[in-house]
Amino acid sequence: MRLTSEKQIPRKIQACAHAYQLGIPRIVYDPRGSSRLSLFLSPLAFIVSALIVGAYVTFYDQIFSWWPLWQSLMVLGIGVAWFLIGLWMLVPALLIPSLRVFLCPKGLIYQRYSCDVIRWQDIVQLEKTLKVDHGSLSLSSYRLLRSDGTAFLLDSDLPHLDRLGGFMEREVSRHLLPQALAKYEAEASLTFGQLEVSPTGLSLQQGRYRLPWSQYERLSLDDTTISIYGYGDSQPWVTLSLSGLPNVWVFKGIIEHATKQARVPLSESSPILSQYPQSLQLALYAAGETISFGALALNRTGIYLNDGTRFLPWDQIASFGIGEHEIIIKCGDTHHELYTLPLWTITNPPLLAQITDYALFQQYL
Repeated sequence: MRLTSEKQIPRKIQACAHAYQLGIPRIVYDPRGSSRLSLFLSPLAFIVSALIVGAYVTFYDQIFSWWPLWQSLMVLGIGVAWFLIGLWMLVPALLIPSLRVFLCPKGLIYQRYSCDVIRWQDIVQLEKTLKVDHGSLSLSSYRLLRSDGTAFLLDSDLPHLDRLGGFMEREVSRHLLPQALAKYEAEASLTFGQLEVSPTGLSLQQGRYRLPWSQYERLSLDDTTISIYGYGDSQPWVTLSLSGLPNVWVFKGIIEHATKQARVPLSESSPILSQYPQSLQLALYAAGETISFGALALNRTGIYLNDGTRFLPWDQIASFGIGEHEIIIKCGDTHHELYTLPLWTITNPPLLAQITDYALFQQYL
């Protein structure tokens, strides 16, 4: 990697950047160090090969003719092997051009045999691959998928690949996240590898495992893994390697947006209740209406949890408490069952407390 001035940029690259309006290339990622090393080591291999073969020919009568045939041929084979090693290092360095990547304000120029332009807004998928190195995971490569279906690989031969990857992740997320949010708002499901995000929650392995937003607590992201935790769980609901997981930062942005939506005030999330004062809302409950409080809904028959997947009749509820961070519902007389919900998933807790007090009081009449 090296910073460049406009005069240091090859004219072909300047013309390409100007034609596609990418801006002036500022950084070049060029793995020439490894190519120069090959060009330096291959002549040494040829020299070693020449010395071994020369010694074999020169001293054959005095030394090697007395050896068993297989031993003398082994010496000659070692000399030939050194020649092949030198050839193996020299040919790729001369015939296969090394990859160079030019970082521009509005995209990348990917140069090997030709110049390929990759605009930030044309990248539809970005993922990185990790490899095991001395017992730990390290960055191996980045893979870019352009909107026309062309894939580009940036491997660890490029210097400072982690820095380039971080820059690409920010730029790609900046362009892809608004599109992903628009799809989410249209109630479409978004797929990120094994994970799927929808307005109802998260799912894994094509819906085999589900985590509703009412049970979601937090996301933990480091350099190698992503972990998702359910509310109150010490162990993650799932931990996945970032290796091969596409558009990780877009996924993180969608999660943050979804949890913020879950915190929308009641007046915005439930228009029917905002039409009435609290005294009349009790009358709605008494009239048999189902009243929603985000992750929880209730009517005269009982309480519905997790989008209606769990129903608790009033006569089975022993206590209902609203704490500082969560709602705790205790069921049963002898074998108690506890249900907890994060308080941030509930809208208008004061009204919820008033209606549940009224409902539980009716059970004692």
